[in-house]
Amino acid sequence: MRKLALVVTASFLALPLALLTLLFLAIEDHPRIDRKVILTPEHVARAKHIVDAHRAQARPGMLVMIKVRASDVDLAANYLANRFAKGSAQVALADRRADVHLSLPLKYAPGAYLNIEAALIETRDLPQPRSVRIGKLPLPDALSGLLESQLMRWLRHNPEYRAGLDSVRLIKMSPEQLSFLYRWEGGFSRKFRVSVMDKEERERLLRYQTLLAQNSKRFSGQTPLSQVLPSLARQAIRQSKAGDAAAENRALILATTFYVLGVSLEQLLPEAGAWPRPVPRVITIDGRDDFAKHFMISAAIAAYADTALADAIGLYKEIEDSRSGSGFSFNDLAADRAGTRFGEKSVASEDNAQKLQRRMVSGLADSDLMPAWSDLPEFMPEAEFKRRFGGIDAPAYQRMMQKIEQRVAALSVLH
Repeated sequence: MRKLALVVTASFLALPLALLTLLFLAIEDHPRIDRKVILTPEHVARAKHIVDAHRAQARPGMLVMIKVRASDVDLAANYLANRFAKGSAQVALADRRADVHLSLPLKYAPGAYLNIEAALIETRDLPQPRSVRIGKLPLPDALSGLLESQLMRWLRHNPEYRAGLDSVRLIKMSPEQLSFLYRWEGGFSRKFRVSVMDKEERERLLRYQTLLAQNSKRFSGQTPLSQVLPSLARQAIRQSKAGDAAAENRALILATTFYVLGVSLEQLLPEAGAWPRPVPRVITIDGRDDFAKHFMISAAIAAYADTALADAIGLYKEIEDSRSGSGFSFNDLAADRAGTRFGEKSVASEDNAQKLQRRMVSGLADSDLMPAWSDLPEFMPEAEFKRRFGGIDAPAYQRMMQKIEQRVAALSVLH
């Protein structure tokens, strides 16, 4: 009887001890990969090239091949790891394989990390994981394959994920690039576009869209952005008492951005076609609608994505304008940076989100949103920009950007 009790006790303790051992092996106290996210206008240009190539090649029912540089695959993996998990990633492509390293901080265990290493092996289907290691814990290939199969089955329960997985025909890997062969079945379905935002997010957007529709009847043909935001912020304060101030600010910013651009939210959410429609007006900062557009686009990118992406896109646009558009303009960059800081503050924390709401409600002037800009050079063709400032890595350019940053940092709406 005593032996039986010992066996039962040992069996009872074995499972938690085994789990503790596995956790000890899997969780580490430092990240093995720790990389900053650095996005440049060149990265934005290459991403745009991929999108443009898709538009040029893709027809419903056609097979399309998209090729991505190895360096851009690595950049994208690190960006996504940082954006969605505050971690870091590294991907090295080789012949018919990709070596992946991932370090993720554990949200509820400060100072603890999951360090994952794996090789993704090219097959006739999706790549298969091999040599997976979590911390000091190696996973048998059979178990890795089983986990991937279970993940694929789980994803296929969602019609949109299933459609995406089924569209992929082949993924090829080489040291230089990653190639996707996929069948394009046409635009995103209505159901997919609705699923981009959950029910609560859509309800928030409807609130601010409805308020914009009401207020726009009283706007003049040309209305300052500083007069548009305060009443929206009052609504955000009321909603934030029982909710999420950062989420309210995101919805406020997105609805305002679409309105400033003159684009219907129906492009994002089909159901918005039945929502109240604001009266079209020209929304300005310091009498210029381009400043309002720069400001709000940058604010939306920062609020929904991050500052690095907003900065890279803004700078990319100015470089493109210097080559074939209206010219490189530092005052546009000033509007970009002001909008980015505004969007960044709007979601930085619950305290910052509420503070920004209160600041908007207290009353705004254009000078609260946009720094002094009349002395900033604008409309410069590429040759003139390079002659005067030497390019975006040159000291003269850096000094000009430092001046802009100082002016933006002094804006009262950010304090």
